[in-house]
Amino acid sequence: MGEEESMSSRSWMPRRLALLVAGAAWVSVSAAACQGGGVDDSGESEGSSSSTSSGSSGTGAETVDATTTEPETTGMKTDLPGMGNQCSLILQDCPQGQKCVPWNESGGIFPDGVRCVDEPSNADLIGEECMVTGGFGSGIDTCVKGALCFDLDNDAQGSCIEFCGGTPEKPTCGEPNEKCTVFFDPPVHLCFVKCDPLIQDCPIGQGCYMDEGMIGSEGFVCMPTVLSPNEDGDYRDLCYNQAGCAPGFACIYPENVPGCPYEYCCSPWCNLADNPEICGTLDAKMECIPWYPDGMATPGYEDVGICGLPL
Repeated sequence: MGEEESMSSRSWMPRRLALLVAGAAWVSVSAAACQGGGVDDSGESEGSSSSTSSGSSGTGAETVDATTTEPETTGMKTDLPGMGNQCSLILQDCPQGQKCVPWNESGGIFPDGVRCVDEPSNADLIGEECMVTGGFGSGIDTCVKGALCFDLDNDAQGSCIEFCGGTPEKPTCGEPNEKCTVFFDPPVHLCFVKCDPLIQDCPIGQGCYMDEGMIGSEGFVCMPTVLSPNEDGDYRDLCYNQAGCAPGFACIYPENVPGCPYEYCCSPWCNLADNPEICGTLDAKMECIPWYPDGMATPGYEDVGICGLPL
């Protein structure tokens, strides 16, 4: 029996759940497959031209080279590895009139490099709705310099999210209520507002979700809700990413949700100190499982639990 299977009910949940997203890049592959025709045996979406280095499928989106110039890269400091890198998302050190954006060098969805592109006219400001041109991996969007059009479901629409500032070695956010959160692999650092999953104190259209899609989800941030097609993000509904359930729910493994017929299912957060028995109303075998192992809770989140089966 492996380490995960032998964990007590008070420690398995954080590790198992944290592994479910394994980087937000994986998330949108599933969403794109749902929208665009599935994934073939090679891992590529049908109709795609290529896949990213992480195995994520492309969408057939074309990079709009006509709007992009190739500036001199000497002296620039890049954030991501790769042959096409030209700039730093954090430092925003492109020539005047251009901005540094993440993009996919092969035409896929998920960023594997950074480059300079022309700033859009009448750019959308941070927090405003925005548009993506040529697919999420093109790096071409309508956001102001220093922001990314966060389009997790690759439908060409999203919200302008600010890149983290500071330095590449120590990225930070400008507001005390924000957290620098890592997406994709190689990493793209974005600033999101901190929140409480038990209160769901985020704006309309957003939910309070895990701040990481990998081991050690220490906190929670407000993110746009991205539901799977034909799903409400309710209990036992299909999900593919940490923002793939309705506010108040988390995307977890099927073995943790009784009767889950999918690869991942939504299940509600619960309060360990206030009516943890609520999970039993969904299924008699469900319990309110602590999100953190004993003594390791992030301050302020000590009472956070998730409704699940104690494995």
